[in-house]
Amino acid sequence: MIERYYITPENTYKVGGNYRVIYTPVVVVRTADHAHIYVSGRTARTLNGDVEPKGDMRGQLRKVCEAIGIALDSVGATFADVTRTVTYTTDMKAYFDAIDERWKFFKDPLPTSTLIGVACLAMPEMLVEIEVEAIIEPERLRIPKK
Repeated sequence: MIERYYITPENTYKVGGNYRVIYTPVVVVRTADHAHIYVSGRTARTLNGDVEPKGDMRGQLRKVCEAIGIALDSVGATFADVTRTVTYTTDMKAYFDAIDERWKFFKDPLPTSTLIGVACLAMPEMLVEIEVEAIIEPERLRIPKK
């Protein structure tokens, strides 16, 4: 049997590029032997949806990884459970200059990783967006109360 859960974690922004709710931040698919966690692309946004810090790749990477941590923790997972990442950036040089900030969160063994350079993200101030997938044992899964 497959169970699906659609989760919007507390203490994280809940809106898309147009300041409206247009997606679910975390989706979990649980079977008898594992729970697969999908975290939508996280960006450097405040709780009200504004982008901060503007123009600061290192600061945005930190904020993105903090948002990923909140999303993972909301369902009982950690960065160590992440199996796949996809990163989108508008500035490859700035991203690689600040990559050590990401390693403060993603540790060995590192997950698979795809890096894509893009012309723009959902809002002009966004420099980086990261989506992740994680897998945990079903007994570790925590589903937040609504």
